[in-house]
Amino acid sequence: MDALKNRLFLLWISHIYVHFIRDFFYKKIYLIDIKKNAIIYYGAEIRNPTGLCIGKGSIIGDNAILDARAGLIIGDDVNLSSDVQIWTYQHDYRDPFFSCNPGHYGKVIIGNRAWIGPRVIILHSVKIGEGAVIAAGAVVTKDVPPFTLVGGIPAKIIGKRPQNLKYHFNGKACSFL
Repeated sequence: MDALKNRLFLLWISHIYVHFIRDFFYKKIYLIDIKKNAIIYYGAEIRNPTGLCIGKGSIIGDNAILDARAGLIIGDDVNLSSDVQIWTYQHDYRDPFFSCNPGHYGKVIIGNRAWIGPRVIILHSVKIGEGAVIAAGAVVTKDVPPFTLVGGIPAKIIGKRPQNLKYHFNGKACSFL
């Protein structure tokens, strides 16, 4: 029952409108490693908060699902758009008990200045390289090289991104009202 209460409390926290109050709960109560100027927008679902690390200046869009049960590291100045899902565990459909067996779970690492488009799904054991861009709606099942643009289901390389990126997000929330 404690696990259920914990998930419900985390869900409640994600629906607090004020950023700094949400951040207080995430950092001080759930011990999420959130660096300076990082923002988690409204409605995020976080699984295993202590396995999550969010780099400085990174933006987590509305309604993101961040499954950190096997570890999730998000670099600096990363932009996760709305409705992104990152899964570090996956059931083995061949297992008679439908378990999460070795080879069906693993840490996800997202490099600095990566841009993850809306409604992207990233599966377990994937590394997204620095400056990579994942097009909207893509399903990422394999590593993405740095400074590449991928899209589709499953995601495939469709372009390149310049390597001279200099931007830093400042942690100021955008108002949508």
